[in-house]
Amino acid sequence: MKARSSAKCAGARPATAAENSVAFLADAMLGSLARKLRIFGFDTLYIAHTDDDEVLKTGIEQGRVILTADREFFKRIVKAGARGVLVSGDGELEDLVHILAKNGITSVDFAGSRCSVCNGLLSGRTPDQIRDSVPGRVAECHSEFYQCLDCGKVYWEGSHFRRIRALARSVDSRLGAVS
Repeated sequence: MKARSSAKCAGARPATAAENSVAFLADAMLGSLARKLRIFGFDTLYIAHTDDDEVLKTGIEQGRVILTADREFFKRIVKAGARGVLVSGDGELEDLVHILAKNGITSVDFAGSRCSVCNGLLSGRTPDQIRDSVPGRVAECHSEFYQCLDCGKVYWEGSHFRRIRALARSVDSRLGAVS
């Protein structure tokens, strides 16, 4: 399935998932997309409670691709010469594929994942290192953990990982059809 042809991108430049050189800034309407991009390792700020002027200013200052579903705001992004992607809101899978394809990204994975909550980098941990941060049964049943270096949230390979892997496969499949 191809990405919607009516969606637009301003100033996109090629990038690869391995480089992870693309940094995003999601506006207030796109919190769920921001979390998914973080899970796939992309540096993604999410600004929920601020006006469009501040989002635009931050995006330009930090060289981020601004993500929005607001057509009028997207026009302002283009006019300001900033990089941006207008998402359709037709569904998370379609929006993810559109965002990544517009930035030259052809696949996603978990390498270099970020915290889905705060965007911090994750670091591998042993069960002993996180034992006091997770339920006892979790520490006993799992051997691989990741902890956010910023907020301390702990991640492990539970049932949610299967859903994320399935999403990654779907994204990759659709990205392959787009390129």
